[in-house]
Amino acid sequence: MTGSTPFSIEKSNHFNRSFKKLAKAYRSDFVERVAEVLEDLIEDQYPINCRNEPLPGKIELPQGWSFHKLDLKVSKGASGQIRLMYLVNTTDCLIKLVWIYSHEQFAKRPTEVDLKSVLKEILDC
Repeated sequence: MTGSTPFSIEKSNHFNRSFKKLAKAYRSDFVERVAEVLEDLIEDQYPINCRNEPLPGKIELPQGWSFHKLDLKVSKGASGQIRLMYLVNTTDCLIKLVWIYSHEQFAKRPTEVDLKSVLKEILDC
């Protein structure tokens, strides 16, 4: 995307809390791996290992926003499967980090109630 406006990344409070929890559980290379992924997101907001994520009940995103989940591996096995949920605002060139969790914490994704609460807090709905 040469010549396009660069995206910036903002971490939500919930992302910070979930990241700290995972960082304690994994080796120091976990932090480095996540930092690499975030650097890559600045250039490509929709990498091949990401998908559009359905919104929890009755939440509508403002114009220009979309919700995504990115899969990444930090180690072997199910415990090494990490998911990063994030919002993209194409209007303001902004990536808002929502939640990072392991496959052990949630096999699919956090509960609808929890996810809805976090998204409302982030979007100020």
